[in-house]
Amino acid sequence: MAETGYYDVLGVSKDASRQDIKKAYQKLAKQWHPDVNKAPEAEERFKKIAEAYETLGNEEKRKAYNEAAKYGFGRGPSGGSASWGAPGEGWSGSYSFGGADIPDGDLFEMFFGSRGAADRTGFDFNPGGRRPGTGGFAGVMGGMGGMMEARLDITLEQAYKGGAVTVQAGERTVTVNIPPRSGDGTVISVPGSGDRGRRGEDEMLIILNIRAHETYEVSGGDLRGILQIAPWQAVLGGAVKVSLPDGSAVKLKIPAGIRSGRTLRIPGKGLKRENGSYGDVLFDIELVVPEHVSEAEKQLYRQLEHSSSFQAGAKKRGAEDKRRGAAAG
Repeated sequence: MAETGYYDVLGVSKDASRQDIKKAYQKLAKQWHPDVNKAPEAEERFKKIAEAYETLGNEEKRKAYNEAAKYGFGRGPSGGSASWGAPGEGWSGSYSFGGADIPDGDLFEMFFGSRGAADRTGFDFNPGGRRPGTGGFAGVMGGMGGMMEARLDITLEQAYKGGAVTVQAGERTVTVNIPPRSGDGTVISVPGSGDRGRRGEDEMLIILNIRAHETYEVSGGDLRGILQIAPWQAVLGGAVKVSLPDGSAVKLKIPAGIRSGRTLRIPGKGLKRENGSYGDVLFDIELVVPEHVSEAEKQLYRQLEHSSSFQAGAKKRGAEDKRRGAAAG
């Protein structure tokens, strides 16, 4: 079946969420990138995929595209000049890919991945692939009117603290000012060398992509981690200091009698959401039995065993569990 629109190209429904569109794009781009897929049609296919995501991944462009689609491709709402052509025909931006090998790890480091330097984040707009001496892939997704869009990988610490990040864009060194506590997908406009009051052809839209973090998972504006506690902390409660991505510490109170699987919340300390509010920092409780226990500790556990009224045994199923089991059967 021939593809008739951007939704068909990405294989998503017209009511797909922004996250669903992003996931579909990443999956298809990984499959069809010319450095991975050697099929003759791979280059053209990859170009269509990038084109579709460039429009559907932007809320304003998606809205305009949906409006134009009501009247058919190639016509505006009033039958005027063409807005979009069919996929592969109406893409007005630039596109390039390099012939060099893709670095190990996530394929999507091709869009300005890690350079291996802590103090310099970089990407390259050269239409030839790699710059000598760099380890990341050079790539460009063209924007409407010649405006360029690019993804920039940053650490969670950079996103949380904000500040200026130096990047290399072709022959130019560009400074990207990241607002503090920027969320994943934040778009930052970097003016070109022309009139700063207008969107010139060399203006860039930088889309922030927060890398995976060793402690926190980014979920919208929320930061979610796992807090490991000992059995006695679960029974008695207490307090623990947890570090935020900017290096500051917050005291987190552990309620007495907390169980594994419960969640503790630090409100308003997450990243900025699309609606302008700030997300929360969430810690899921994980009860941990210490791997190494001293003889003195074992003696205390023996005393607890003899004095406690708790008896181990199979848990009785509640009414809700029974209903789920009957439905599954």
